[in-house]
Amino acid sequence: MNEFLSNPSTLIDPDSVYDQERFINILQTILHTKTQKELSEQTGINNATISRMLNGTRSGRPYKSTIDKIAKAIDDPELINELYDATGYSPRKIQERKKIIADNGFSPDLSTVQVHEKFFSTLMRGLSMMTSLYKIEWTIKSGTPRSYDYLIEFKEGNIDYWYIRYVDRITSDEERKKALTAIYGEFAKLKLDGKIKVSCATPSYEDYDYFVTIPPYQLNSIASIIHFDSDLERFADETFLETALPLKENIPVKDFCNLTESLIL
Repeated sequence: MNEFLSNPSTLIDPDSVYDQERFINILQTILHTKTQKELSEQTGINNATISRMLNGTRSGRPYKSTIDKIAKAIDDPELINELYDATGYSPRKIQERKKIIADNGFSPDLSTVQVHEKFFSTLMRGLSMMTSLYKIEWTIKSGTPRSYDYLIEFKEGNIDYWYIRYVDRITSDEERKKALTAIYGEFAKLKLDGKIKVSCATPSYEDYDYFVTIPPYQLNSIASIIHFDSDLERFADETFLETALPLKENIPVKDFCNLTESLIL
């Protein structure tokens, strides 16, 4: 059952050029002269996304497109430069990131691979905890550590199957919508019987905030969007969506996110 668990990577994450605390301080400075609602209206950024960036509950580096939108709402050139430097998009930080990539001997895309591997390891830890704590047995019917979709069968539990699709960071709403459509389409092709849950998991809080706004009303299953915190290696949030199931059947019994919390010995 635990044969898929992988060892944590020792490589330096190229996105370590992102200084979250500094970025939060800059946001707070911006909000000295305008309300959060005004910033949302001026940038077009979801208010929930701004809140998550402010309180630090989402640790991943924001998209450059998000930073560009924030920059347009700032009148101070010096603060704009600070904004890009804190988030790793200044010329200096871009070069620093390239050096990290070169020094570690991998391609620019490897950091994405690392996050994917962390996701799979976290998923396995949560499932193993489900077995240890609740005696729920499971098997992976399809999927490997390098796959992007997994089908898990449960011997006993409140669901019979769980279809999970991991999605890398996406940079436009159009592509996000296409991704969700494809995920639900691939799931429908499985034609599974029984109580089924389908989930889309993402390491991006921007993607998470968008995905939760598109309920798959037509699905006759439980459906959820999961945010994966790649720095803390845990499932940070799970939002359940409206589907064709009655609401009372659409509420899960157990919170899987709590099972992925790292154990402190």
